[in-house]
Amino acid sequence: MTGGVIPVPDITESEIRECFDLMKKYYDNMDEQVFRRDFSDKDYCLVLRDNNEIIGFTTQKLLDVDIGGETVHGIFSGDTIIRRDYWGQTGLFRIFANFWFRYAKRYDEFYWFLICKGYRTYGILPLMWREFYPNCRTGTPAREKSIIDAYASALYPGEYDPATGVIEYRHEKDRLKPNIGEIPERRRKNADIAFFCEKDPGYVIGNDLACLAKIDEDMLRPRMPERLGLR
Repeated sequence: MTGGVIPVPDITESEIRECFDLMKKYYDNMDEQVFRRDFSDKDYCLVLRDNNEIIGFTTQKLLDVDIGGETVHGIFSGDTIIRRDYWGQTGLFRIFANFWFRYAKRYDEFYWFLICKGYRTYGILPLMWREFYPNCRTGTPAREKSIIDAYASALYPGEYDPATGVIEYRHEKDRLKPNIGEIPERRRKNADIAFFCEKDPGYVIGNDLACLAKIDEDMLRPRMPERLGLR
């Protein structure tokens, strides 16, 4: 597998089409016009290939939010997918980590702003991070809650509910196909997955849980920096 981080203006028409076709395999209610508009609004696309075929990608947008006069810097992840036969491999996240953890060093603090409508996406957080929010072990501190509220409200005004931490779309939204998004009963016994289901019961119709993690090697689980090639 090969991959890299490509500025969105450098993505070719055929690559955009390939990304859209990959998304359609796993999401219902995909609208190509909406996809292209969201794609063009991002700054980077992280692409993973095998034999020159795109097998995974994630779009990324640099985003600053104001918290009581303080500017908080971060990266927002948009559309993300990996082909099913590559699930469980870390290739795409290694690309993410090797780019953004190094990029983050230019700031005192740099955050990953992400929204989760699938348990697999949310599951990356407890797998990789020692500290992230929201989680089933501790409440979200006031500062981190204010950061979540700020970025989610900026991106989804009128749809983000600070009381629940969930983005409830007012229009029909793309959602994971039932055979992809359905959570097996055995997985619901996992405390993190059970927490995700409790926090975002509308994930089945495409609602997103707003989440936050600091892009800082010290926040990763033991041996994770080495596994990701950061050290």
